[in-house]
Amino acid sequence: MALLVGEAFSPWTLKARWALDRCGVDYAYREYTPGISEPWLRWRLGLWRQPVSVPVLLTPAQAIRGSWNIAEYAAQCAGDARLGALAEARPWDEISERGLAAARTRVVRAVLADDRALDESVPLLRGGSRALLRPVARRVARRLDRKYAHLVQANAHRESLLALRAGLARAGTGYLFDRFGYADISMSVLLEAVVPSAGPEALGPVQRQCWHDAALAAEFADLLDWRDALHRVYGRRPR
Repeated sequence: MALLVGEAFSPWTLKARWALDRCGVDYAYREYTPGISEPWLRWRLGLWRQPVSVPVLLTPAQAIRGSWNIAEYAAQCAGDARLGALAEARPWDEISERGLAAARTRVVRAVLADDRALDESVPLLRGGSRALLRPVARRVARRLDRKYAHLVQANAHRESLLALRAGLARAGTGYLFDRFGYADISMSVLLEAVVPSAGPEALGPVQRQCWHDAALAAEFADLLDWRDALHRVYGRRPR
């Protein structure tokens, strides 16, 4: 069985899990904790100097890095069009990636600005004892900020959501193409950094506020309804 390594709250992990589930790929899941899990993942990948990130799908034959590559693998396993035409979905995935890069930096900096959010990111301790590892959590968050800051384009998150709204209007089908596919998966996860759908097991209450963007939630209430409808009809199977 394949092993998917990811972060439960991560839009990128959500893309990968949704694609695998949609294509009926059997896999186990392992939660990744930045800093703590990194040595293990580097050992599994055989990468000691290059940057590493999740999601990663570890199969008996290969390690597949990144949500797009995992979606391609899932489509190959399914052997049909459950994810739609990936060549057509690729431009939408690129729009999604630009928007998510901007959203990630906003969220990381919001976490850095709130000690309670930093404490919630420590998985090994409970309650007030989490503050003991707050300096470690802060170092990890600062490292993430530096790692990805170069990908940020101003206003990219909002512009990506505007592109999604326009694409849905053009298609007139309720999807970005004739039927549900990976383009819809990839673009819908932009809304995780507007109002997160991840449950309390993935995000603490303060972290949820860091992910929440009240202004975008008001402007794009229609897209939140669209995202939630996709979850009801095509949502991932429980694990």
